[in-house]
Amino acid sequence: MSEMEKLRKKILEYQMQGKIGKAIEKLQEILKVNADAYDLQVTLGELHYLQGNIKKSIQVLEQVIKNKPDYTSALYRLGISYFRATRFNDAIRIFQHINEVESDLLMASYWEGLCHYHKGHFKQSIAAYQRLTDNSPEGTPGYYQLAVVYQVSGQYQKAIHCLEQILKEDPNIVSVHYHLALSHLGLNNRDLAIQHLQKVIELDPEHCDAKQRLLELTESEDLYTFEVPPL
Repeated sequence: MSEMEKLRKKILEYQMQGKIGKAIEKLQEILKVNADAYDLQVTLGELHYLQGNIKKSIQVLEQVIKNKPDYTSALYRLGISYFRATRFNDAIRIFQHINEVESDLLMASYWEGLCHYHKGHFKQSIAAYQRLTDNSPEGTPGYYQLAVVYQVSGQYQKAIHCLEQILKEDPNIVSVHYHLALSHLGLNNRDLAIQHLQKVIELDPEHCDAKQRLLELTESEDLYTFEVPPL
């Protein structure tokens, strides 16, 4: 095993042990003599991200992109770092660029949709998630986030359709049943809402929100006031 391979192995060991600072030190040691190893620079940016140093992560990844503008691995991680820094416009620009240069990186649409959601741009968010679900019909993340945006924008029937698509793959996802309950409440479907809340509690007996909503629904003839939870 070469010295370089030993160092790479050591970095991986540190990551697996949660010793991110040590991994960064080792990686910086490698980059001193391998400054053009862009894959390692991307790893360094990711490690800074994992350490919570988002500013440093952005600096490292921006430098990679300066030298390799279409390096999608770096672009993707830079977009996520921008998102964490609440630089949503920058993140959207990055994820849209990824879709232009590598349409197969489907999760770029996921993050673009999330950025638009946080900016309150529900129409653009829906378009991004629809692009994801069109290209990955069995992908749970796209349908789930699309359902939440539909729910928040008052399109409850469309939200229900998305959530039911997820249940076809796995009928026992707690959060899906919970959001189905909320969407049915939005449509005044009291009985269906109760059924899904009961399923939530069956799957997760400690789910406090579901228990509270179910209690108020079953104790009163009036529908509980519908409130959409934050994403």
